[in-house]
Amino acid sequence: MPRLLPALLCLLAAFMAPAVPAFELPPWQQLVFEQRNFWATARGELNLKKGVAPLFPESGTEPFVRLEIQNTVGSSIESIVVDLAPADAASLARWRLSRGRDQRLKTHRYLGDSILRERREPADGSAASDGRTALSAGDGGWVSSGVTRIDLPAAAEGRTIITPHALFLLLPGLLDDPGRAGDYLVHTDLNFYRLVASPGGNETIEADFRLDEGRVEGRRGTRVLKLRAEPLAGNPEGQDFELMGLSGDMEFLVDGTTGLPLRIRGEAPRIGGAELNLVEAHSRPAPAKAAPAATTP
Repeated sequence: MPRLLPALLCLLAAFMAPAVPAFELPPWQQLVFEQRNFWATARGELNLKKGVAPLFPESGTEPFVRLEIQNTVGSSIESIVVDLAPADAASLARWRLSRGRDQRLKTHRYLGDSILRERREPADGSAASDGRTALSAGDGGWVSSGVTRIDLPAAAEGRTIITPHALFLLLPGLLDDPGRAGDYLVHTDLNFYRLVASPGGNETIEADFRLDEGRVEGRRGTRVLKLRAEPLAGNPEGQDFELMGLSGDMEFLVDGTTGLPLRIRGEAPRIGGAELNLVEAHSRPAPAKAAPAATTP
C-alpha cells in the first residue's frame, strides 16, 4: 500500500490538471472577405502557411505555422504576419505594418514571461516598400524608434496568449465548446483581453463565394458563435481589440457543411453595425500519404 500511494497521487494530479487547449488546422488555406457597404470597400485576406522561415530566426527553431493577413479599407492598408505554435495557436512572433498617410512597423516577440515590443519607422521619413525586409536584411530602410518589454499580466497564468486573428484557427473548437474561450488571453499591442464565447444557434443565410475552382451560391445553414473580448483592468490603452476592421461584440457564422466562416458581424468605424462576407476560399492541401513499408521477401 505505501508503494501505491505516490502512484495514486500522481494519477489524481493528472486528472485534476487543466486540459491543454489544442486545435487542428482548419480546412482552408486562404480566406477572402469583402464588404462594399462601408464608406469605402473593405477587403480582408488571410493566408495560412507552413514551411517558411521564422520572423525571428534567432528566437529558436520550434515548429510553427504562419498566418498572414492583409486588410484594405480605401487607401489604408494593414499587413500582419503572425507565427503561431501548431499545438495551441500560442503567439510566437508578430509584425504589423500600417500604410496610409504615415507608415509604422511594430514587432512583438513572445517570450516566456514577457513580450518584447519594438516600433520602427522609415529611416528617411519616406515610404519603405516592405516591412519584412526590416526583419530579414538589416534595417531595410527602417529604424527603431523604441523598444518596450511588456510583462505578462497575472491573468496570463494558465492561459494561452494569442493574437486576435488566431481566432480563425480556433473557431471549430470554440463552436463545439464555447467554454474553452476561457483558456485564452488575447494580446493586441499593449493591452490584454479575456474571451467570452457563447453559442448563437443556427442561422440560414445567402452565400456567394468562390471555393477552389468552383463556386458556392444559395442558402447555407450556419452555426453561430458569439464572441466578446473583455479588457483586463489596468490595460494601459483604450479599447483596441479588432478583427478584420470590426470590433465590439462579434458573431461568426460558420458553414455547417464546409466549416468555413461565411460571415463576420461586428462594429465598424463611422457606420456602426457591419458585416464581412466570405467571397473566396482555397482549401488546404491534403497531407501526403506515407509510402507503404517495404516488405522483406
